[in-house]
Amino acid sequence: MTIQQLMQDMQMSRYRLSKISGIPWATLADIYSGKTHLDRCGAGTLFKLSKALGLSIEELLVLKTEPEKRTADGKPNRKMYLETELSGSIQKAIKEYLQGEKEQVLHLDCLWDELYGAINADLWSGLITEEQAGYLREKYLGLGGKEESIHD
Repeated sequence: MTIQQLMQDMQMSRYRLSKISGIPWATLADIYSGKTHLDRCGAGTLFKLSKALGLSIEELLVLKTEPEKRTADGKPNRKMYLETELSGSIQKAIKEYLQGEKEQVLHLDCLWDELYGAINADLWSGLITEEQAGYLREKYLGLGGKEESIHD
């Protein structure tokens, strides 16, 4: 099993793992991408990582790392990691918005606003990253990566 598969199975983003473990995000990004192998990490990093993932250090060291397939701009091809660890308010807003689109409800603009607000609230609270917020806005609301004015 790879560390990528384990984290995907646990529905844990690198950002969340960084917060839980106390390991800098850049260090985790290097491990996740295969740039740094687990057997080259210090004992402190391995201890924090094993504790956060619920594994022994021995189990952690047998995990493989594999380079992620990336786009030309260096980002991972699969963006599913951006939808892990979302708050209940965003999950609820996404579900209601998608259901509203499916049913072609007359109040879809209200559902759009609810989702937009939930994304922004979690971004401002530090629950999601700017990258996650941009991804969610683009995927569900058709907005570009950065926050756009909705009342122009």
